[in-house]
Amino acid sequence: MYIMIINGSPKKKGGASAFFANILRFMLFPHKVTTISLGISKDYREIFDNLQNAGTVVITVPLYVDSIPAHFIHLLKEMEQYCKNNPCKFMLYVISNAGFLGGRHNQAHLQQYHCWCERAGIIWGGGLGIGGGVMLHVLYKIMLIWAGIDIVIAIINNIFADIPIMETVFITLLPGLERCIALMLFFYCGMLFFEFILALAIKTKRSVKNKYTRVMLPSFIFIIVANIFMALTGLLHGKLFSLFKKTEQTEFI
Repeated sequence: MYIMIINGSPKKKGGASAFFANILRFMLFPHKVTTISLGISKDYREIFDNLQNAGTVVITVPLYVDSIPAHFIHLLKEMEQYCKNNPCKFMLYVISNAGFLGGRHNQAHLQQYHCWCERAGIIWGGGLGIGGGVMLHVLYKIMLIWAGIDIVIAIINNIFADIPIMETVFITLLPGLERCIALMLFFYCGMLFFEFILALAIKTKRSVKNKYTRVMLPSFIFIIVANIFMALTGLLHGKLFSLFKKTEQTEFI
């Protein structure tokens, strides 16, 4: 079975949608899978070249204001017209990710793709709504950096303490690595479990009910971490202080 994954993020590389697409692609082994990153391009030739032979299409896409991203609506219109003029036999599955913590914020978004399937004459396979998608994408990088720093500090301390290398590995490094892996599995367990369920449905070409999950962080911790992340992102892109600038008021006549 030939499977096509469309990364609907406006980012051509990276991003949470690409992250979830890569995880799903790994779970779909050994089936033949092609991943196409759309970006903001309106050149859909690669998508339509693969659409005719696809038995399954999976869309991984971010949630924008409880709806489909504007740039992706144009593709859906083109795909609808294509499927009305050509025999399309694929099933559609969607992974929607939101920056908000609750996975059910994606509910209306998934329903829109279900409605599109009815208009285009396509079989709806089901969807997965993920809350805290951006944090899930960034969290593993933070954990790896933290683990790396922890390992370097442990090695330096043990060198000055004249502790043998093997003792350093088994007493200090391995327990630290185990803690890091355990934390990552805890934070990601909901997403990994439901992506695995979706992968099984795709492999067997059956429809499933929409599922919802989130990053496994308590809400109050999520808010603190998200605020810090947004502040750092604003600083790095030079946009944080622009929020405090006065803007001229426009008079409406």
